[in-house]
Amino acid sequence: MKLSIAISSLLALNVAALPSKLLRRGINNAAVQLIGSLEGFSSDFYYINGHKTIGYGHDCVAKQDCDTIDAPLTKTEGAALLKEDLAGYESCVCSLSNAKYLNANQYGALVSFAYNSGCGGVENWWHGAMDQKNFEGICEALPTTNTLGGQLSNRRRQEGEFCAQPTNSTSGC
Repeated sequence: MKLSIAISSLLALNVAALPSKLLRRGINNAAVQLIGSLEGFSSDFYYINGHKTIGYGHDCVAKQDCDTIDAPLTKTEGAALLKEDLAGYESCVCSLSNAKYLNANQYGALVSFAYNSGCGGVENWWHGAMDQKNFEGICEALPTTNTLGGQLSNRRRQEGEFCAQPTNSTSGC
């Protein structure tokens, strides 16, 4: 019994010494706000391409959590779901070459793009520019990239404007 308590204590110390999730910078609040405004908010379930969705574009079918969400959703609950969802898309952006050199706004714009187009979309559209560290070129090209025949023109324009805003803050990678 004493041995298992001692081992548990040592394990707890080792876990505490590892970098915590809280130390990760992640996407900035301005980017989260941008994505929320671009997605729009629905307190009740709706369907996109046959997928039950709620909040700021939370696809509960893909996340397999539809049964655990009680509608109507508050904006605070929707924001929490959005931040959870964005973590996966942040990983997609961070997996691109040279992502650690993006500034916070470039990073946020690419996370928004990934949230809308998927991880494959961000890789397909931006891998070459990322390889060359052509971040300014990404910002300039965003307004005309993957607009679905103009349906996403406003979204891409706003992502491009956000991307081009100078900042000394670094990406969340």
